[in-house]
Amino acid sequence: MAAAVAASRVGLSVVLVEKYGFCGGATVAGLSGSICGLYSTGTHPEQIVFGFAAEFHDRMAHRGGVGEPVPFGKALLVPHESVVWKEVADDLLRQHHVRTLYHTHFLRAFHQENRITALLVQAKEGQAVIQPKVIVDASGDAEVVHSLSGETTLGRKGVVQTPTMIFRMGGVDINAFMKFDPGEIDRIIAEAHTSGAFCLPRHHVCLFPMPNGHEVLCNMTRITRPDGSVPLGISSDDITFAEIEGRIQARSYARFLRERIPPFAHAYLVDTGAQVGIRQTRSVVGKARLTNDDVVSARKVKGAATFSAWPIELHGPEGLRISYIENDFYDIPFETLVPTVASNLLVAGRCMSAEHEALASARVTAQCFGMGYAAGAACGLLAHEDMLAQELRGEQVADWMREHKLKTAGER
Repeated sequence: MAAAVAASRVGLSVVLVEKYGFCGGATVAGLSGSICGLYSTGTHPEQIVFGFAAEFHDRMAHRGGVGEPVPFGKALLVPHESVVWKEVADDLLRQHHVRTLYHTHFLRAFHQENRITALLVQAKEGQAVIQPKVIVDASGDAEVVHSLSGETTLGRKGVVQTPTMIFRMGGVDINAFMKFDPGEIDRIIAEAHTSGAFCLPRHHVCLFPMPNGHEVLCNMTRITRPDGSVPLGISSDDITFAEIEGRIQARSYARFLRERIPPFAHAYLVDTGAQVGIRQTRSVVGKARLTNDDVVSARKVKGAATFSAWPIELHGPEGLRISYIENDFYDIPFETLVPTVASNLLVAGRCMSAEHEALASARVTAQCFGMGYAAGAACGLLAHEDMLAQELRGEQVADWMREHKLKTAGER
């Protein structure tokens, strides 16, 4: 959505292909329900990421669709209402005359020499062909790149971050919940699991009050196979297992909350995500790669697509590990959005070129907005200036954005 809006703002005619009936990806369909990555971390977090991420946040805030920032360890995140997200995205796309094709699935890309000439999609009417001049693959799974046999990587030696089925609890005593120590909830979970009274595989959990003042968003489950292996979001068998197991775990955690945590004594399970939350699948091999060292050393580059202070939030089969970037931030080079395949293709979002741990920080909401907005703007350079994707430099893209009055992530 960010890419589509940016591309329209630099004068392109845009088609958006979306498999669901709404925008938002993992934060809406997966019900992650929060805007992460806007704030610095450390003793006094403050908003540092602006640009399109801040614009979208402010549009939601105007409709009452976001809450106050809440702590996530040493960081802050902003809970949001998914229905408002959908409405704001719809309005933005209409205002920018984007032709949006909901319930439409990408099938295959066709290319001649090193240029994509057509995309085959499954529309409701049947299969259809789109012939774009430039393409942004924001599928999360690098679907366009993969269809061209472009080079990708998969986690660390094929092991990706664990999926989570997020759910909402209604009827919560919010005042009592806000006074309840999160560390105490973790302790009671571990105790209940060890006793055998409940099956609660994840003991470090995240619960956030929703803006509506009546519900709590519950990021509590950890989904692995019985043998400890991690289901892959690009395997139909695996993701089916994850959906079913995720709902089983959500019900178990909901029962635990009602029976063991007093603010939830009269609460009820409202819903789970439309799909299980997938944190990681394919990462492209790009012109540049965001390395683990780039993140932990807070490396800066010229012409970054966006930047981040979000911690390395690594969800593995053995548990959750969080490493903070305190009182600093790192840049995400634009060149991480340039795959090595096809001269008219860019990527954005979690399929960016990044090492395993680095992606555990860079994949969150505000940074996905920044990557999408930069990639969409860069489509103007590819289309209007007849450039090749592999020729693009971040500094060029940043200058192009300013020339067309598109705010970069650091601009208010």
